[in-house]
Amino acid sequence: MKTLILGPANAGKTSLMRTTCLGYSFVKVANLKATKGISRETFIFRGLLELNVWDAGGQERYLERYFSESRTAIFSEVDIAIFMVDAIRVEHRIKDVFDEFLSAIKEYSPNLKKIYILINKIDLDDSKEDEVFKLLTKDLDKEIHDKCAFTPVSVKTGSAQHRLIEILDTNLQNSILEMQKMSRIRSVLEKIKQTSFFDVILFNRPDGLIISSTLGKFESEPLKFMTLEIGSLESNIHSIYSKMMTLAKKKVNPIELSILIYESEMNYVLVKEVSDTAIMLLISPDKDNDKLMGIMDLLSSKESPIQNLKTELKHKSF
Repeated sequence: MKTLILGPANAGKTSLMRTTCLGYSFVKVANLKATKGISRETFIFRGLLELNVWDAGGQERYLERYFSESRTAIFSEVDIAIFMVDAIRVEHRIKDVFDEFLSAIKEYSPNLKKIYILINKIDLDDSKEDEVFKLLTKDLDKEIHDKCAFTPVSVKTGSAQHRLIEILDTNLQNSILEMQKMSRIRSVLEKIKQTSFFDVILFNRPDGLIISSTLGKFESEPLKFMTLEIGSLESNIHSIYSKMMTLAKKKVNPIELSILIYESEMNYVLVKEVSDTAIMLLISPDKDNDKLMGIMDLLSSKESPIQNLKTELKHKSF
């Protein structure tokens, strides 16, 4: 799904994409260098939706190129169009860029029903989001205005990321193939619950967002450190294992993470890697040891539903 994010320099475009799609903290992207020209990256949103992101650097020399010789390549067949602007800059040149952006989208991607405008950095004391909104909407054609969805946001506080997730979820819900895939994944999770009584949450590893769960509508903060925690633990264990095998003069074989088991006073919590891009978290209804052994057998067997999940997560329906 081609996603174009364009706007003046230093509006926060790259920071938004990396904090949302890769689960980076704001601190990690606070000092990113300006994007040179078009940066194209592919992300898998919620483990389902493939995003081909065109992140357009906003320096003046690049903007001129976007609207001239590169116009067709950049603005053709856009599925999600986002214009991002800095809330502390009220400049007529920004209005010119915005109008050119709308004109190019209308010409080359006329079937888009919505165009999203994010007015970033509203957390700053000198934010002028109302003035920026008035500037951008001045003399705007009604037909185009109706297509535009303006939102004041902040990458620093996280509201920009939440808005982008809403936008991507809307497009995910509108995609029949992805929804069919989601239905199949949910069916596997429900089968695991019916067999084991454990509730299941499946996380997308790159962005930490939930793919699906047996808990109905369920949201949480992205699990930014899940990958780091599991990766560090596995590395440490392999180091110890290797030393033990060497001392015993036995062959050292590769090991991989199977299942981590945590416990609270009332529950067991299991963590299992489904694939390189997905992590499953299972929570027991109580501390019944028979149920624990049952779920361990289920997840470890050759006929495990995990195999179906792996197939679905590998298969691209787009």
